Amino acid sequence: MNNKNEKAVRGIRAIGSLVAGARLAAVAVALGAACTAQAQDFPAKGPIRLVVGFAPGGGTDAIARAVNTRMGEVLRQSVVVENRSGAGGTLAAEHVAKSAPDGYTVLFTLNNHSINQALYPKLPYDTERDMRGVTLVGSLPQAFAAHPSASANSLKEFLQLGAKNDPKQRIYASGGVGSPGHFAAAYLESLAGVEFTHIPYRGAGPAIGDVIGGQVPYILSTLTGLLPHIKAGKLKALALTSSERSSLLPNVPTIAESGFAGYDMDSWIGTFVPRATPAAVIRVLHEATLEALKAQVVRDRVEAQAGRLTPGSGEKLDAIVAGDIKRYSAIVRERNIKAE
Repeated sequence: MNNKNEKAVRGIRAIGSLVAGARLAAVAVALGAACTAQAQDFPAKGPIRLVVGFAPGGGTDAIARAVNTRMGEVLRQSVVVENRSGAGGTLAAEHVAKSAPDGYTVLFTLNNHSINQALYPKLPYDTERDMRGVTLVGSLPQAFAAHPSASANSLKEFLQLGAKNDPKQRIYASGGVGSPGHFAAAYLESLAGVEFTHIPYRGAGPAIGDVIGGQVPYILSTLTGLLPHIKAGKLKALALTSSERSSLLPNVPTIAESGFAGYDMDSWIGTFVPRATPAAVIRVLHEATLEALKAQVVRDRVEAQAGRLTPGSGEKLDAIVAGDIKRYSAIVRERNIKAE
């Protein structure tokens, strides 16, 4: 090929590259314009659905129903709570992960969201890859409690029951395998170097009922469900899983105070959307949620569930989830926890 032909070929290739580049740029501009238009329209196409992975009437549901009302007022759009209970919250999470990334379907959940990724090897979604955080809402402490007749009156006494490697005296109930209470206890086992006997129930309600009835002496579950029975004298609280004491039970120490510095196994509350949701849409949802959390009715509802508000960014929530998954995965391996 002579020099003239070579120059001609190079020229044609250069023109082709410019055309291809122009096409790609045009596509990028078009996609950007579409996303911008989508964000500008949001949430005009409403309603927005807050998907809760638990049955109506529970603590998470109650808080979601306070938040959704105020969010609707802020956005001037209908915000509804949709309950998709089952499989420890995975049904709701899968539904949101596979929904359109347009901001109209939002997961409102607890730290089960992290636990499930560590516990179930074949989830139909990936918690970190398929979803991203919108807002960290708050936290719900858990409590280690007992029937009034139980021999231990403190966490230290409970850990000293029986021989170190004989878990028969250290029997506790939880809301099920993989529940926050189960993982909080498993983490404590690891730190204390002792074995417990775990009695899993299908939900916290039946577990609490059997502890009140004397069938099981101890329980680790969210303070939301335990508090009324502690106040009524049907249960006694031994310790809290939070990093600080609760104003509702000021005389009950934390597990961290009881010899395990740094222990903190609160159940956080947060919202998530599909990973591809435009940043501008997420920003609208985040700001509306923050406004909702300022409302007294929301604060009252959270306090009624024995929780506290800890508003934070989606980035902070994602970092918490990533850290939780590592910690929970280690607990699963060390304690050989198997999903039911």
